[in-house]
Amino acid sequence: MVLTLRKTIRDIVFSNRQLAKLYYSVSLSQPVLPHWVGNDYYRTKSSWQLQPHLCPCDLELIEYLQKYNIQDQTVFHFGTGAHHILGLENQKLEKPNEIIGITASIPEHEEYVRICRQNRQLAKFYKVLCTDIYTLTDRSLPMLDVAALFHIGEFYMAEDAPFVHHNDESLVDLFLSKLNPHGKILFYTQSVGYAKAEEIIESFTAQGKIYLVEKYKSLLVYAKKN
Repeated sequence: MVLTLRKTIRDIVFSNRQLAKLYYSVSLSQPVLPHWVGNDYYRTKSSWQLQPHLCPCDLELIEYLQKYNIQDQTVFHFGTGAHHILGLENQKLEKPNEIIGITASIPEHEEYVRICRQNRQLAKFYKVLCTDIYTLTDRSLPMLDVAALFHIGEFYMAEDAPFVHHNDESLVDLFLSKLNPHGKILFYTQSVGYAKAEEIIESFTAQGKIYLVEKYKSLLVYAKKN
């Protein structure tokens, strides 16, 4: 009965954005998804530290790049986190990759700026955009060798359609169009939005757009069918 009551209270709170904002303010926690609190509040308050026990995707991406000795290539990373571990580890390579990261979180981007002021070498091969990924276009992106779309399915909101170019499906299509020959597109199976990502993966596989190359821990590695 206690669990049922908690669930009822939670459902009431998260069905109202003002109540949800109050909850996060009082609990000193941060929202997992923008749907509960709206885009502006989420972008202002959300910031993710490195928590391998909860979200190992960035560390697994680093391991994957090391496994195949991927260096001197162009990598896109959706969701940098405030830790910016991918960029920091990239500095250690003999031939660093050119990494383009994107975050909608203002605190995460502010942390990037802070780190770059202390470590000017970081920005040489690691650039972080602070914007909504759904606003990107073909002209926004270079050709890519690796596209890590770990958070597909988490952030798109139909109410924001007038302000963006894409939904989740068309965004994946955009990144497929920017893959170099032999390029890879990666998904994260433990994402809170993976149910939506899985729908897209299955649909694109059925349409013959992509095929599975391998599973690496909690990552799925796909390539584009020519």
